[in-house]
Amino acid sequence: MTATPNTWRRARGFLPLLGLAGALAVTACGDDDVVNPLPVVNVFTFRDTTFDFNTLNTFSMPDTVVHFLPVSGTPIEPTRAFDQVALDRVRSDFIARGYTEVDPAVETPSFVVLVGATAHANFDAYVSYPWYGVWGFWPGWGWYAPGFDASWGIVYPWYPVVGVTQYDVGTLVVNLIPTASVDSVNKTVSSAWVGVATGLLNTGVTSELISAAIDQMFIQSPYLTAPVPVLSKR
Repeated sequence: MTATPNTWRRARGFLPLLGLAGALAVTACGDDDVVNPLPVVNVFTFRDTTFDFNTLNTFSMPDTVVHFLPVSGTPIEPTRAFDQVALDRVRSDFIARGYTEVDPAVETPSFVVLVGATAHANFDAYVSYPWYGVWGFWPGWGWYAPGFDASWGIVYPWYPVVGVTQYDVGTLVVNLIPTASVDSVNKTVSSAWVGVATGLLNTGVTSELISAAIDQMFIQSPYLTAPVPVLSKR
């Protein structure tokens, strides 16, 4: 049987200018016509309202969904069966918005896309952490000539407003890091946008549900559109 999205519910603004929440209700029908509800997935987006998204046109991304581990305790690993589905959909949605994927070994991208999933309940999002210890396996960081190390942190500009936000295990997090946000003095990079689908990679997940949730992140983010090149007049 195949599950298909049949209802989107748009909730009120999560915070002014920062994000909107949407809930995806999905049902699956069996041969006996019994309708079995799958989990409702809440979709949130956050952005740096001071950032000029028109400066972005190219991107690169690790081909891995990182599982964010707890500081202590045993991780509750969400499924990895749909990692490639999530990565392919994120990539195709950025390309559909006019962005071009580039090889970071050849060209410095405008931004880097990081896709991760929470591997424990009550994951504290938007708290600065030494990100390179998590993402340093990717060879694509070579565009920063001095090089990153484990002391580098990440900044979420909306944190002073939203504070600590907790997400359950299996939440998919898509992070947009502009390469121009590198602060070599404070050794930080800054996120400009995050898309979140809560509890997406848990029981009952389907490829259709994952794709629809990621699509909703972009629907909620019309500013994620590559600028149209201006043709010179002869």
